[in-house]
Amino acid sequence: MNARLAFLIAALLTWVTGVASADDELSRIWRTPGKSVRERADAVNRAFTNGTPVSVVAVTLKTKYTRCMSSARVWIVDGPELPNTLWLSYRFGEEQVTIGTTAVLGRDLDALTGKFTGAGYSLPVSRSSESTNRIWIGQPDGAANRSQPVRSETNSTPAAAGSGR
Repeated sequence: MNARLAFLIAALLTWVTGVASADDELSRIWRTPGKSVRERADAVNRAFTNGTPVSVVAVTLKTKYTRCMSSARVWIVDGPELPNTLWLSYRFGEEQVTIGTTAVLGRDLDALTGKFTGAGYSLPVSRSSESTNRIWIGQPDGAANRSQPVRSETNSTPAAAGSGR
């Protein structure tokens, strides 16, 4: 075996071990009762990079989510308006972890067709208020959608999305 082939095999084994380790950490944190939504969002951001298909993220998390979109928002900052993107929401009591996507409202049919842009989390929603306080952690260069959903549909992880993990 030449040195180049040995290097490639070693690099592949290192990569596979790293992926398995990240998946183990994500599973442990995601499924442990009492973990905060910030800890869960941080674990998702460590496990996935920008551009990962959202369907892969949804299959990996293996829990029910809500598909979210916003048809109304106000753009109040200088510069071009960012596209109105779709996202997934995972609820943990009164809090939630949001999975940002590149899927655009009016262009894409579903958040699952987009790419991962980062995970964020919310603060508890006040019943007396009509607004949601959302904190976006996300990946660098990820688009943060800070608007409240006006229409949502709850689904289980689709079997057709893949069963790679």
